[in-house]
Amino acid sequence: MKNIIYSIYIENNEPNLNEKHQFTKTQLAKHYQKLIDVKKEYAKHCNAEYRLYENDTYWQKFKKKFNGYQFDIINLYKIHIWEELGKTYDNVLYFDFDVVPNTTESFFEKFDMNKICVHAPNATKENIWSTSALKRYKKKINTYEEIVSNFDGYSMYVKAIAKKAMLALDNNFDSNYLIANTAILGGNSNAIKQLKYTEKLDELLDILYTAKKEKLFGEEISKQFFPNNEVFFHYLLDKYNIDWFNLPKEWHTYVMPEDEHTKQLKSAKLIHLISKRFEELWEIL
Repeated sequence: MKNIIYSIYIENNEPNLNEKHQFTKTQLAKHYQKLIDVKKEYAKHCNAEYRLYENDTYWQKFKKKFNGYQFDIINLYKIHIWEELGKTYDNVLYFDFDVVPNTTESFFEKFDMNKICVHAPNATKENIWSTSALKRYKKKINTYEEIVSNFDGYSMYVKAIAKKAMLALDNNFDSNYLIANTAILGGNSNAIKQLKYTEKLDELLDILYTAKKEKLFGEEISKQFFPNNEVFFHYLLDKYNIDWFNLPKEWHTYVMPEDEHTKQLKSAKLIHLISKRFEELWEIL
């Protein structure tokens, strides 16, 4: 079996980066080699090749092709590569560059690669809204519109509603609040070819903008809809009933900037360090 694990590292050279993006850029550059080494080591345990995609001519051509799209091109790129690698490899596993493997157990042997393997949180109000917001909503201190007006498009709840709005245009009103986190993404060649993500991008953009215009879930939340790879990814899973498996949290443990970095991370298999506080993680591991 030909297995491959890959990541993407393209330095953010936009001018006038805000503090958050500057911190991310600095941390990824500082820990660049170790982040590669831990993935290469894990690939050995998986009997897999490891490949890092960087700012090369292939990326530049891809970026130029999709430059007119109001879309996060790097997140399109990672799924495009996933689909392309699925044409030549039996099993493909993607890691965001800030993902740290912490196990010797092979992903390819652990999970059924005939299914798309991705972690998808259940982004309901109860799971995503703050305790304070839920209380204010239930006690009718604030309306739904008032509360969601404080969210942004990157909220998992907003993404779930965007997916539901897109599906509602197909008269599918029974969709769930699951929304894929594509920082870790696995599947074999047969599973990958079911998605046709890159091929359907124009269609996905049209459906999203129609859903945004229709405001089926209210004006305030619809304002937050934007072309997002995770919304599109899970929309395709639901619309076409594609067979997928929801990875358990230990195989996609994400650590937010506000989270404490505790010794409990030692038991995680794959750590998605959204906080980018790698020094703390290395000390724990």
